[in-house]
Amino acid sequence: MILIALALAAAQAPTAFGEQGRAVVECTVTSIGALHDCVAIAESPLKANVGAFAVKLTKGFLINPHDARIKNGKIRIPMQFKMPKPG
Repeated sequence: MILIALALAAAQAPTAFGEQGRAVVECTVTSIGALHDCVAIAESPLKANVGAFAVKLTKGFLINPHDARIKNGKIRIPMQFKMPKPG
């Protein structure tokens, strides 16, 4: 299931070729560790679909509901991507 989600997300991968991409996604964590209502709260480069791509990747994530990084029922997940060079 996660592989399918990754393949679908990759079809809409970031568009900034040859650059590093970064995003921070904030999600609500359920009592069993599932992530919901995820949004990109930071992304770089801007307008390169990095934030949207990062949000799509969180669909299969599970977090330990007792993780110390969870604050007020939410977690922030930093992500970094290496964009492929064209050609």
